[in-house]
Amino acid sequence: MLNLKTAFFVAMLSLSTSVCADEMIVDTTKLESTISANLTESMELMQLELSEELNTMLVADQFKADKITETAQLAE
Repeated sequence: MLNLKTAFFVAMLSLSTSVCADEMIVDTTKLESTISANLTESMELMQLELSEELNTMLVADQFKADKITETAQLAE
């Protein structure tokens, strides 16, 4: 059987849990905005790196094409 101390402890524990849950809602808003800002920054950085890599690949492809054309002209 439950005695008075156990019932009081269970009541305090449930009250404490609900208070913590309310505090988490406030912290979640700040956390969400921080995550969103970090995600935006990371996506912009990834886009910049991707653009740089694509430009490098295009320059390399153009260099190869020029080299092939030059070799073909020398062969004639």
